[in-house]
Amino acid sequence: MQGFVVVARRLFASLFVAIACGLGLAACSTTGSSFDSSGLRYLVAGQTTLDEASGLLHSAPTDTYRQQDGSAMARWSHKASMVTDAIYFNQELWLAFGPDGRFQRIVKSENIPRANMFQGGARVDANAVSYPTQP
Repeated sequence: MQGFVVVARRLFASLFVAIACGLGLAACSTTGSSFDSSGLRYLVAGQTTLDEASGLLHSAPTDTYRQQDGSAMARWSHKASMVTDAIYFNQELWLAFGPDGRFQRIVKSENIPRANMFQGGARVDANAVSYPTQP
């Protein structure tokens, strides 16, 4: 009888852990794929291609919308939710590429720190000082 109680306790404990893990995982969801926005500073308008941008961001775009003229809009997106919208994380980046396949501009950025601070590796924010080249 005592052996039965020990086996029943172990079975109950295992079942409890399995249910707890299942409920914990059910409360989490992700869409898109994670990407590294720190590579944005190296995008150069008129030079960087879509493949190079994917390499700099360490991820392929979630969606690519091609136009008839050959230009494209690429969207990187990553969303994660824990405990059914109690805690969530959302990052989104839209980049425009011209008919020649080269980067043109950042169209939209959501929760991307300092997305418009760099152009071609050079800092262009309000703290940067520029001097005229011609008198």
